[in-house]
Amino acid sequence: MRTILQLNLWALIALFFVSHTTFAAEQSDVFDLDLSSLMEMQITSAGRKEQNLADVAAAVYVIDSNDIKNSSATSLPELLRTVPGLQVARISASKWAVTARGFAGAFSSELLVQIDGRTVYTPSFSGVYWDMQTVMLKEIDRIEIIRGPGATLWGANAVNGIINIITKSASDSIGLYAQSGGGNFEQRFGSIRYGSQLAENTYGKAYFEYHQRDSYKFNADSYPADSAIYSYTHSVLAAENNASDDWDMLNGGFRFDGDANLENNWTLQGDIYSGDEHQKVYPYYTETSIIPALKDDKAKVRGYNLLGRWQHKNNNENSWTLQSYYDFTERNEVFAKQTYKTLDIDFQHRFNFSNSNDIVWGFGYRLVRDEYRSSDLVVMDPAKQTMRTYSFFMQDDISIVKDKVILSLGSKFEHNEFTNFEVQPSARLLWKASHNQSLWTAVSRAVRTPSRFENDITVIMSKTPLPPTYTTVATAYMVGAENLDSEKVVSYEAGYRYAKDNRFSADVALFYSRYKDVREYLYSASGAQVTNGAKGTSHGVEVSLQYTPVEWLETQLNYTFIEVEMKTDSPENDLFLNNAEVLSYSSPKHQVSLNTSITLPKDVTLNLFGRYIDEIEYSSQNVNSKIDAYFALDANIIWAITDKLEFKLAGQNLTDPDHLEFVSEYFTPPTEIGRSIYGQLSYSY
Repeated sequence: MRTILQLNLWALIALFFVSHTTFAAEQSDVFDLDLSSLMEMQITSAGRKEQNLADVAAAVYVIDSNDIKNSSATSLPELLRTVPGLQVARISASKWAVTARGFAGAFSSELLVQIDGRTVYTPSFSGVYWDMQTVMLKEIDRIEIIRGPGATLWGANAVNGIINIITKSASDSIGLYAQSGGGNFEQRFGSIRYGSQLAENTYGKAYFEYHQRDSYKFNADSYPADSAIYSYTHSVLAAENNASDDWDMLNGGFRFDGDANLENNWTLQGDIYSGDEHQKVYPYYTETSIIPALKDDKAKVRGYNLLGRWQHKNNNENSWTLQSYYDFTERNEVFAKQTYKTLDIDFQHRFNFSNSNDIVWGFGYRLVRDEYRSSDLVVMDPAKQTMRTYSFFMQDDISIVKDKVILSLGSKFEHNEFTNFEVQPSARLLWKASHNQSLWTAVSRAVRTPSRFENDITVIMSKTPLPPTYTTVATAYMVGAENLDSEKVVSYEAGYRYAKDNRFSADVALFYSRYKDVREYLYSASGAQVTNGAKGTSHGVEVSLQYTPVEWLETQLNYTFIEVEMKTDSPENDLFLNNAEVLSYSSPKHQVSLNTSITLPKDVTLNLFGRYIDEIEYSSQNVNSKIDAYFALDANIIWAITDKLEFKLAGQNLTDPDHLEFVSEYFTPPTEIGRSIYGQLSYSY
């Protein structure tokens, strides 16, 4: 079946090439932006100000709205698969491991993620619940990804990268848009958005979205039958083909944008969501049971947020912005009920001190109140806590040689509840060798602050009956530790960008990072204790090449190499790997992807995205969590039936009926990611 599918697919591609060659004369130029204009693409995340890509001394990648339209992705993590330097692995139907430059996990704690300036990094668990980031893909203007430390401007936890998801202004979403579709895994989905001009300088929009996704199946081979401790798990998973991880989500939101006058503009926006996620949890113990169980669970998630922003702009070099948001999040699962309430206030000011100094500075305050309901498996003590963070930053872009050489110096100063005062400086140097090429280098320091999980949690790891009576039980726990220090990294980077006319561009980044005081688990007969016991290095290279040989064919080739070498003084353990080993081997050394977009006659577009992911030796503390290398192909055909009506037929993982991508370190059994095919009809007016 697999061979037949591949042959049919490539035959279809060849047919499209032939037909397009025949009708190429009928086509007009489909590219509004030639590659040389990439150097002038405006981004905001790298310097907290509008900058041309050519002026940024950092490893930057941008996913724009056209990339999103041509993608087969139906979620935010799937969109990120195209980014060099990022590792995106699906754990189950509703869970992903997303990280930059190593340190992969269900809670990848070294990556800071924002949506319109609202941080969605979870401070209690140090990571991102990707299933709860409900952004309507059609309404995303662009996604800016910064690989490497960004703590100087964005603060703690921006250790290995930043992802900033920027949605469209209400003025860019005028009219009605509706979409509906379904398939074998994406069973049902639909969305509707309407926007209009409310007054002379005021625009508004509102949207609703729903999706329902089916289950995948278990991968029992990750727990071999000859492994005594996991023999029970192997037999259970082998018998239960269905992972029971189906889920559904309903979300909606609004946005208003307006101009108070020529110098002032404002934004008010909000979102609300609610969903049910089925899952099986292992190992699960009760107060009386010593046998680990595979337990059915339905996680209920809900939340809402409200964000306001006011910007005053005298000119491009003198402006200030005041932003504040409130975010409520609740997640109720069998092992814990988590509630977070976040209030954040942020102010920044940009001005020119002289013709040679472009300064951005600002301050912020964040208040997070959390509450936990403990379970038989997980206990958080204290159950409630309030965490406050105060911050100040400043960065000066110094023009050493006008329009040629720019030196950026800056630092972030933060005070948090766990480690008190943190300093995160950086120095970056950019040389614009010509109008179409630039070179840059940087050295940065960043930290990841401890989380509530690492300080206050107790988790039951195992229960063992004791001889000779076997009526008493020894219970092993994983426990947090007070007075943990921040994880620290010093990273050295260099890069080169080149773009020539409308045919070819290249972006290359190299990095070397040194880590210390990284989270580790010190094992003993009674369980495991969280410590700062790991240290090590990572190095790698990230390459992105875009080539447009003819006007109807656009290609992009990405390559990533990374090697992580972490070590620890913790003794070896027969049942579990130490965290240093997991971090060293939880990311593939090599990743290669090829993205191809072909414009065909009769308003049809064919998009192909193939990727090769190298093997992963370990992806969790489970010693058997090896993941084989795999190749996956996503493809879609988009037909613009009219200027208002469009049809998309898309497939994901077409070359393999199912494969393992990652094994979670938290509670979830290994799950095979299956082939998905869906159809989508969209209407705009």
